Formats: sequence, structure tokens, C-alpha cells
Amino acid sequence: MSGEAHPAMFTIQTTVECYLLPGDGDAARAKFLEHLKDPHEMWIIAYSFTLAPMIDEIIANAAGGDPIHIYLDYSQSKGKFEMPQVQRLIDAGVEVTIGTSPAGTSYITHTKGFVCDDTPLPFCWEGSVNFSASGWMQVNTAMIFNNQTWRDQFVQQFDALRDYAWTNERSYQLLKTPPAGVTIGPSTSAGATVAGTATKSATKKAPAKKTPAKKASATKARAKKTSAKKTPAKKASATKTSAKKASAKKKGPAKH
Repeated sequence: MSGEAHPAMFTIQTTVECYLLPGDGDAARAKFLEHLKDPHEMWIIAYSFTLAPMIDEIIANAAGGDPIHIYLDYSQSKGKFEMPQVQRLIDAGVEVTIGTSPAGTSYITHTKGFVCDDTPLPFCWEGSVNFSASGWMQVNTAMIFNNQTWRDQFVQQFDALRDYAWTNERSYQLLKTPPAGVTIGPSTSAGATVAGTATKSATKKAPAKKTPAKKASATKARAKKTSAKKTPAKKASATKTSAKKASAKKKGPAKH
């Protein structure tokens, strides 16, 4: 797909710890919050992002100096429940990028995952559960594992999404300036293409304005055309004159 900088498919070999919700909801939620405390650089991509204890953990972790990078779905981030939580992160100095999909702004960001540079291998979380208060009580899945390949591909996609959003969806951003490492490239969104077309169309040359001399000439020409056209009254008079001439020819010369 356009805008994606990672392979279409890749494989990993690892041991996966699996959770089926809601039965495993409490255990999965506890594990999720526990790993948000990991003291290493972290990347998060999420759809819904409203779980208050999660926000608390991220702010506390970031305050300790650990870099945390977050990419959130635009449609959810502007909601009444999520917007205050996102603003808390921004106010605390946490890096947050808001965007859609490189396939088009009508498509959402639906991933619910994060990776952290734990040692000896990165920690990875992936599943269908939203990072919200109710997600753990819904029918969802969650998986945790440690794998370098998954971490690398996840971060590569994160970077591509972040670059895309800052290039094409700057108006969605709450941060005043792009985060370090962002590459602003040529706009590739459908909206930018339409805007470019509109701008080009608007800059087409307007019809040349007539100078006073040209206006006078045009007025004179119109006047001649108008004069050349006979009115009904003039046409009737001309017809009458022609009739008189024809009658005179028939009578011949007048006798004296």
C-alpha cells in the first residue's frame, strides 16, 4: 500500500503468551499497565486511547526521561472522552502524533499495539483490545512476546505513519513542532492533490481587460451595426416607396 515502508509480509519465530477476553481481561489489563512502566524507549500505535491509569503510567514514565512515541487515530482523538486524555499527554511533554491511514484520510488507524526496547529482547504487545476502560470486558484478544524482528517492523511502520501525518495532516497535530526524527516530504494525500489542482485552476489567466481605446472602437462598431438594421417603421416606409415606383412605371409618361 502507498505510504507503507515495511515489507508486505514477514515472519517471526517466538513464544507467545495469549489472552482471550473477557475471561482473561483482568490479567491482560494488569500485564499491559505493568509493561508501560518499562524503563526503555517505547512506541505505541492505538485506536481508542482513554484508559486513565494508562495515561498516568505514560506520564510518569516519560517524566523519568524514557522516550515515548505515540501515534493515535484521528477519529478517536477528537472525541469527548479521548481529547482530555490526549491533552494531558501533550501538557506533560509526551510526543503524540495524530493521523489516519496512508491509504486515505477516510480510513482509520486500527492497530492496538506497542513495543518497548527491553533487554535482552524487545517487549511486544499486539491484539484487538482497545486501550480503554471497557476494552478488557469485551470479546477481544491480546498477545505478548519478545521479538526483535517484530519490534523493528513495528517501529519502521510507526516512523512512516508519523512522517505521513506530519506531511499531509499537519492540521490534526496538537504539538506545535514536529518531533525529532520526523521527515517532512512532498504531500501525497488525496486532499493535497485536490488543493493543488484548485490552486492551479485559480491561477489561470483572466480574460484581457479592454483599454479605453478598444472600448470606444467596440462602441462605434456596435453603433454602426445598430444603424444598419432597419426598424419596422423604416421597413414599412421603404416598402411603400417601392410600391409607388412600380405604379409609376405601369402608367407610363404623363400626357400634357
